[in-house]
Amino acid sequence: MIPIKEVMTKEVLTFAENTPVPEAAKQLAERRLSGAPVLNEAGYVVGVLSEVDVIAKRGSTVGDIMTHHVISISEDTGIDEAAQLFASERIRRLPILKEGRLVGLVSRSDILGFFTAQVWTCNSCAHAEHGLQPPERCARCGGTEFRLDAAHLRH
Repeated sequence: MIPIKEVMTKEVLTFAENTPVPEAAKQLAERRLSGAPVLNEAGYVVGVLSEVDVIAKRGSTVGDIMTHHVISISEDTGIDEAAQLFASERIRRLPILKEGRLVGLVSRSDILGFFTAQVWTCNSCAHAEHGLQPPERCARCGGTEFRLDAAHLRH
């Protein structure tokens, strides 16, 4: 299992609950982001502000319009488990928490980039395939032993 901390973004745009909506919308637009976590005064994640919240809801502060139900994961969660959450929950981003505090963020595009960068090479014939997990069998020779091209991991 490869932990999500290998692909998470550590420098994360966040908003305070009292951030004015126009200011938050401007920051999202300037950074070409579809959303960002919202932190309370103690630094805990209390919501997520998405572009849909900004467009569809009325309120003067981020706290007025944010999505309160936050799905989050720990930094030791596997990338494959995070990918399953993106699919099953139909979300675009997952805050990464350590002891309740934000330590990073992972998006669907981060997972997609990681997926395309992971190369599993057959130990028998050197045939390479992309994926989060090694294939059960090599498409070329039927081999079952693979190695991960670790050069693609971020640290």
